[in-house]
This record gives sequence, C-alpha cells and structure tokens, in this order.
Amino acid sequence: MTLASGTDRIESERLVLRRITRDDYDFFARIHAMPEVGRYIRTGRPWSAEESRAWIERTLAAYESLNLGQLAVVRKSDGQLIGRCGLSDLVVEANAAPGTIPRGWFERAQAPTGIELMHSPDLGYTFDPATWGHGYATEAARCVFDYARANLRWPRIVSVIHPDNARSLRVAERCGLRRDGQVELMEGVLVQYVWPVRTDAPNDAWHRSGARVAVFYE
Repeated sequence: MTLASGTDRIESERLVLRRITRDDYDFFARIHAMPEVGRYIRTGRPWSAEESRAWIERTLAAYESLNLGQLAVVRKSDGQLIGRCGLSDLVVEANAAPGTIPRGWFERAQAPTGIELMHSPDLGYTFDPATWGHGYATEAARCVFDYARANLRWPRIVSVIHPDNARSLRVAERCGLRRDGQVELMEGVLVQYVWPVRTDAPNDAWHRSGARVAVFYE
C-alpha cells in the first residue's frame, strides 16, 4: 500500500495521513457526489453512492495486493477528515504508435492483453471543496511523495492531471513536477507530470521547500 506493511500513518506539519476504512464511507460518498469534485475524478462526473462504496472496497483490496492505495487525510487542528491522497495503480502503453497519445488504465487488470505496459504509480488527491485554498493538497502530496521516495523505492512516480484543473496544475508547479506528455484515460486526455525523484542529500531544494514526514507504526 502507499504505507509499508506495519506502518500506521504518516504525518506532515498540519496533516495525518492514514489508511482508509469503511467508516469513512459517508465522507467520501458526499464529496464524490459534488459536481466540482466529480469533474476531475476518474469518470469525469459525480459518483453515485454505490460507486463510492465500490471504490472504498477496491482501495481496501489494493492495500492487500499492491504497494499502493489512497490514504485518508485528517487535519490535526480539529481531527476532521478533509480528503484523500496517495498512490494509485496506473499502467501506460509503452510503445504507442508514432504520432498517437499512449493509452493508460487505472488498475492493470483493465488493460488489454498483448501490449507492453509501463507501470508508474499515480500520485493523486481529492479534497472537500470547503478546505480548498489552504495548501492542504500540496502538503499532503509532498508528504506522500517524500515517504514513497524514502521507503517504497518506486523508480518513477507520476501525476496525471486534467488540463482544465487549474488547482492541481498549480500544485504540480509548486512541487517542481516536470511535464512528460499526455495519456489517454477513460475520462479523456490528461497531462502527465513526473515527480522529481532525487538521490541527493537531505538538505536539497526539495527538503528546503518544507516537505517533512513523520512515520508511525502499529
């Protein structure tokens, strides 16, 4: 899962990121049903209650089968659940025809057989609109990436972003992501950004930007 086995949660300055549970269903069903949120999640539209419930079940299953999964984001100041952030399973066509946009699939089981695939976890997030504008998405994304870089050893982490999603594009800019083409997914053509995987010392520019992570164990 996004957290290594035995890790209970990770923390940044203002946030706790923990595994999602079925008790979180009401919160996620509510925000997934909002038009302003649904526009930029996988289907490009608000989700039904049943779709949110199925998403939670898939998330719990991914915790067991993959080193991936979204995490619930809790605000430290009041203990309020405000969103989710984590790494999701993304596979992209490795040898697309020249002049075409490579196809991609969330969850590798959805990809057709017989084509070569590139596996790159997608770092994404969704927050309650009531909390937008406070830098929580940037802080949570940096926290997940910093932890993943140190503990999960993924050689490549990407974020695929709708070209009209101005808020997420600003997060990508703040985090120093590099644009790396486009990917055709079920909701249309998204812009792919690559996270700046670094091997230099802890006092590099990434750490000077304020990324900090505390790790807790069960």
